[in-house]
Amino acid sequence: MIQFSKMPRKIATNQKASELGFGRKVMTDGRMMNADGSFNVERETMGFWDNTYHQLIIMPWAAFFLLCFCCFIVLNTVFATAYCLIGIEHLSGVQPGSLFDNFANAYFFSSQTLTTVGYGHISPQGLTTSILASVESFAGLLAFALVSGLLYGRFSRPRAKIVFSEHMLIAPYNQGQALMFRMSHASKSELIETEVQMMVAINQRDEAGNVLRNYYPLGLEINKISFFSLSWTLVHPLDEKSPVFGFSEQDLAEANAEVMVLVKATEETNQQMVHARRSYTTEEMVWNARFGPIISRNKKGQPQVLTRHIGAYEAVE
Repeated sequence: MIQFSKMPRKIATNQKASELGFGRKVMTDGRMMNADGSFNVERETMGFWDNTYHQLIIMPWAAFFLLCFCCFIVLNTVFATAYCLIGIEHLSGVQPGSLFDNFANAYFFSSQTLTTVGYGHISPQGLTTSILASVESFAGLLAFALVSGLLYGRFSRPRAKIVFSEHMLIAPYNQGQALMFRMSHASKSELIETEVQMMVAINQRDEAGNVLRNYYPLGLEINKISFFSLSWTLVHPLDEKSPVFGFSEQDLAEANAEVMVLVKATEETNQQMVHARRSYTTEEMVWNARFGPIISRNKKGQPQVLTRHIGAYEAVE
């Protein structure tokens, strides 16, 4: 019989533990999933370029444009230095001057060649300079094709802009209590056939005294809706069917309990499947509280979701 980690507690339900891919012994400490849905795991890479495309796609827009600008500067600097080493006199239309003037003229000629703008007042002379200019033009075509592909990948990447409440509540429900969290869709597009799964991960001891990480599904009052236009409060009743029925706040903390939420839906704009994840630890659970109102009316009388108040709650006796 598998028992509770630090107290002789037993799981109330007869359902079998699931396996999520985290292992039963590796992730017994800390949280397995971060609050933003990313996994709290570091994988050793086989090479430097293994995750380049992934990082370029998911990095913030400001960082992406800054990286592109820095690459543009570095590439032009390299070719400008090469033109200066060949000799500034091999660039027609440039009067040799100071080192700074020569480099500046070579740099701006490089930027014109790299972008294929070519104003025409400066042109290469000689075989070596012409070959270097053609190589730079080819590099510019490849670079801008790469940036265009990355821009398309960033814009077309399916994402579910789901906003979750910062806390999970243990709130009054019927004649008992229930685990509750709330979420809303922040995008103007619609999500259809939205489905939610919720499960809890807790530490338990087996008969040999080994601490294991077990995962149990948490049944929801409603786990699937056809249209996700407003907010949605997910409810798991803490009744006899719940794996954590009768657990106190201290019980959940001692078992390092973590509730993981998995959301999948179809995005109406591109008809692609999108996913969202959220994790709640015991530090993010509020006992004896309930969510405040989040639906109001705009000036036209239409229902309006106050997304910024998605996590607003108030204490109850």
